[in-house]
Amino acid sequence: MAQMQPINTINVGEAMTCDFGRVSRDTAVETVISMMLQNHWGEVVIEDDRDGFQLVTKEHLMRCVENGFPPHLPISEMGRKNTITTTVEEPLVEARELMRQLKIGRLPVKDITGSIVGMLTARDVCNGFCDKLEMLGEHMYAILDNISEAIQVIDCQGRVVFWNRSAEDLFGIKTENILGYKMEEFYPDDITLKVIATGESYPNILCELREGLYVARNAVPVIMQDGNIVGAVSTTTNVSQSKNLIEELNRVNSRVKQLEERIVNKEEISKEPFYTIDIETKRVLLQAKRVGGTDATVLIQGESGTGKELMANVIYQNSKRAKQAFIAVNCSAIPSTLFESEMFGYEAGSFTGGNKSGKQGKFELANGGTIFLDEIGELPLDMQAKLLRVIQERKFYRVGGTATVEVNVRLIAATNKDLARLVAEGKFREDLFYRLNVVTLDIPPLRKRQEDIIGLTKRFISEMECVYMRSISGIDQQVLDLFRVYEWPGNVRQLHNLLESVIILMEDDFISLNSLAEAGVLENLGGNNDLLNTDQILEDDLEVPNLDELLVKREREVIIRAMEECKHNKARAAKKLGIPRSTLYYKLKALGISD
Repeated sequence: MAQMQPINTINVGEAMTCDFGRVSRDTAVETVISMMLQNHWGEVVIEDDRDGFQLVTKEHLMRCVENGFPPHLPISEMGRKNTITTTVEEPLVEARELMRQLKIGRLPVKDITGSIVGMLTARDVCNGFCDKLEMLGEHMYAILDNISEAIQVIDCQGRVVFWNRSAEDLFGIKTENILGYKMEEFYPDDITLKVIATGESYPNILCELREGLYVARNAVPVIMQDGNIVGAVSTTTNVSQSKNLIEELNRVNSRVKQLEERIVNKEEISKEPFYTIDIETKRVLLQAKRVGGTDATVLIQGESGTGKELMANVIYQNSKRAKQAFIAVNCSAIPSTLFESEMFGYEAGSFTGGNKSGKQGKFELANGGTIFLDEIGELPLDMQAKLLRVIQERKFYRVGGTATVEVNVRLIAATNKDLARLVAEGKFREDLFYRLNVVTLDIPPLRKRQEDIIGLTKRFISEMECVYMRSISGIDQQVLDLFRVYEWPGNVRQLHNLLESVIILMEDDFISLNSLAEAGVLENLGGNNDLLNTDQILEDDLEVPNLDELLVKREREVIIRAMEECKHNKARAAKKLGIPRSTLYYKLKALGISD
């Protein structure tokens, strides 16, 4: 869109007319009259090399002829000299003022060379301003009609005089259906009507235009220079998305605050990376802490998912190398062709596709610290030999290198295999086995440490509350009983993943058997459990219980939730439930709720 200029910037050249005559000084008057009538000229310029130019208007010419001026004489005899002129660049406002002061009806217009290029008449002045005003009006209308805000204008009688396209979209009324009608016929309490009634402005009014559509409105009176109010204008902006975002932000902030409060009010979760209250597993954990203070090589054995890497971290954190690097390597994930380069690094240009400056291996990265070799039982025999040499000599060569690289590392290995059996079968080097088997820690599977299941469950729930921005009010005792009797073939990792799935997919904030069913894990848990028939549970959930059963079930859930929220403090739980402590004791026993 072209830039709009204010009306006082119109120059004479934009308004002047070029429809005038030019004649020589010797042209006869009667000839000039004929030319003016034929071409409808209102004036002619008499070009004279000696006197510059003269001006003759049609009115002056006719008046002279009527008064007896001989028509055969040259036109120069009646021309006006010393005519006041203007220029094409002069502002039209100033030219109009000059014409008004001198009471003249036209001004010849000169260009920068001094030549007459146009004529400015009173009509030209009016037309120039009118054209400019019309153009400004069209520009302003186009801007207002295309602006993103809805704009409505009414006059003092409340009639709609402007209604742009955004108003059509926002209010659902076409311009032709409302323009010229009174606003009160459509919106009796519209803000613009209040402006007309009070003469006051109404800024930033938030309202619900229709269900779910929130808008911010601003309305002001239209005041002329003399102080009279001639109408009201309002702008309306759709702020539904902004309002929804603010509400969502408030909900998130509220949730974060709730979670912060829950974390503060909960008993502090132990910073110990490996959790257990099982006697046998606690003995293993204590051994890990003791051996951590030495540089002895440790072999951690246990089924998949028992937490062997966590136990390795316990050793690392209790060692004198705790501030140095801890490098974990999954031996089963390294292809045999890349074993040497991954473990020992390579020199620049050793092979195509390698790093141009070479690369450090895992042992170099762990120098001064600890290297953890997980799934070491998966190593092929040829790689076992290479590893044994490094463990024995504490030095190696990079691939493609000739200089010896010496390292000082603490070695921790882990496996879910029976290495002694693999040695007997010839699948694991005996010398490597004895190098690794300085101190052996055997982590019991989760099925043999049932005492840990409840604590691990609550620990994982607390962690996932923060990760997934959920607030879990509690877990049904039936779920905990089911967890305790389940075999957990995937051990702690399986429990963690199961709870993560349940918390992500559950609809409410209380973990029940229905929550497990929603996540699709209930049937798997019940398949190996004689105490639970999954099909029966699902059928029972579909049956409508009698009133007594429903009340007992609901009462049990409420008490369990209160106990969970009060950290099993019976006095606080009784107060929260509004019952005497003795009554709570009785209900805990009668409903079979474990303390």
